[in-house]
Order: sequence, then structure tokens, then C-alpha cells
Amino acid sequence: MRCLSRAIFIALWVKRTAGENVYDTTICGQKSYTDKSRDLVYTPNAWNADDQGFQCMSVRNSPPAFDATWEWPTGRDRVHSYPHVKLTTPDAGTVPLSNISYLRLSTVWSMGTGSSPHPAGTIDESGMSAQDVIANVAFDIFADHDPDNAHYEVKAETEIMIWLGTFGKPYPLGWDDPSCCGNTTVGGVEFNLYRGKNQRGTMVFTWIAESNQTSFHEDISPLIQHIWRNGLLPEDTQVGLISFGTEAYYSTGTVTFSAPEFDICLLTGEAPLLPVGPICSRPKSTAAGIRPSPWLSGLTIIGTVGAALYII
Repeated sequence: MRCLSRAIFIALWVKRTAGENVYDTTICGQKSYTDKSRDLVYTPNAWNADDQGFQCMSVRNSPPAFDATWEWPTGRDRVHSYPHVKLTTPDAGTVPLSNISYLRLSTVWSMGTGSSPHPAGTIDESGMSAQDVIANVAFDIFADHDPDNAHYEVKAETEIMIWLGTFGKPYPLGWDDPSCCGNTTVGGVEFNLYRGKNQRGTMVFTWIAESNQTSFHEDISPLIQHIWRNGLLPEDTQVGLISFGTEAYYSTGTVTFSAPEFDICLLTGEAPLLPVGPICSRPKSTAAGIRPSPWLSGLTIIGTVGAALYII
């Protein structure tokens, strides 16, 4: 009966949102949708689904936005889905870590219980706690020494996650490794770094914000530099794909994540020498709040608002 009731719920939810003309499409499971006018690819990415839960996404093309509604009431210790938008495409080219001069990640998001979106920039803390929600909100960056592999999640040898939100204490890979990896501050927010391999053998670096950031518009190149300047990755490792979404682990009831704003801006050129902390000791960095400055002049813009990543 649970599977039947879940199917009925999904059907009613899709009908309601479509009838309100709020969205251009709704997709579920492992399907995807491409907004060809902006080269944005949306996918519910229920890659570890079970028959007790579901994952759906409703997408709006203009302005770009999406709502991801899910419920996974079993397997609280594992990720079931990562509903997200891909902000770069395979034909967009790649850029070495040491050639990233400025990488601003921008978003406003909300999360709460139920099947309806919550106001932008808000969190339903009490409802999420009552439903024992375990999830995160993250930008996901994929990289590889091979430019072709860098465009694909399942092929890239390296993944760099920027967790802007955590609920129910999800643990990053390598959380119990005392030898890694330090901290750095951007935009007045301290991020702690962890490192570990997933089941595919991908090395995953995870930066976790010290508090939930529902509105974030910062240059995170200090986080990238902390990794390669400390020798955790070769500086010529190629970045090829950036996405934004939420990793959904567990909830006893329905949860909705909304992303009414998301954007990347990436500038190439010789990376400025930023003060980054060493690994292990986790000192405060003085690289907080980096903004465009004179060293950006003459660089190539390869990212635009709500668009795919292009090298011009």
C-alpha cells in the first residue's frame, strides 16, 4: 500500500503544479530536462532509489529555478538522490585549477517540509527536525587530469563539494580522518575541509560551511587554492563540470528544496597568490571576502548568469 499511495501522491503533485502554470516541466526518478536556451540540464538523479520513497523536480525556464520534492524513509545512512542543475556542459571546455583567478558561486535557496516551496532564503527548522531530515545543500565541482573525463560525474577522478547547508548531521567522506585538511574563510564564513574516496574510487574534497548559508554570493577560489597550493591535487587538474543541488539522505515525511536563484562566474588567468592555511592545523585564513580587483583586468570571462560555462 505504501508504494501505491506514493504513486498517487506524485501524480497529484505533478497535476497541481502544472495546473498553476508555475513550471515548464516536472520530472521524476532518473529522467532529465534540458533548457536549451541556456544550456542548463536538470535531473532528479535518484541514483540510489528504493521503492519506499521518491524524488521529483519541477523546473521553470525563465527565470531559471527549480523545486525538488522528495521522501526517503529508509536507509538513513546513505544518499538516495542528488536533484540538481548542471551549470556547465561537455562542450564548454575545461580550465586548470591554477588558472582559476576568480570563481563566484551564487545562490538563494530554501528547504522545508511538505510538497510546496518555502519562501526564498528560509529553512523550516522545526518541521525538518520533526521529520528527522538528513540532507545537505551543495555546489559540486568535477575535475580530472583528462579534460574529457572532467565533464562527467562517473568518470572524473576528483570531486570538490561546497556544502552550504547541512541537516541531521550528514557525514562527509573522510570525516574521521584526523590528518586532513584545514580550514579557510570566504565572505566571513569559515569552511572546514574533509577528504575521502567514494565507492567508485573518486577522491572527494568536501568544504562545509560552519553555518547554513541560504544566500551565498562569494568567490570561492581561496577554497580551490587551499587544495592545490597545499599539494592535495596537482595544479594542472582540469575543472570541467559544476552543478548545484541537494543530497537527500533520509526523511520520515515529504521535503521540498527550492532554488529560485543560482549562478556561477568563472574568470581565467594566472591565479593570484592568496593566503591559504596549511593542512591539518585549521587556522583562520585572511582570504575572506575576495572581490574582483585590479588583477582581474584582461582576464577571460567563461561563466555567465544562469548559463553554461564557455571559454571565449
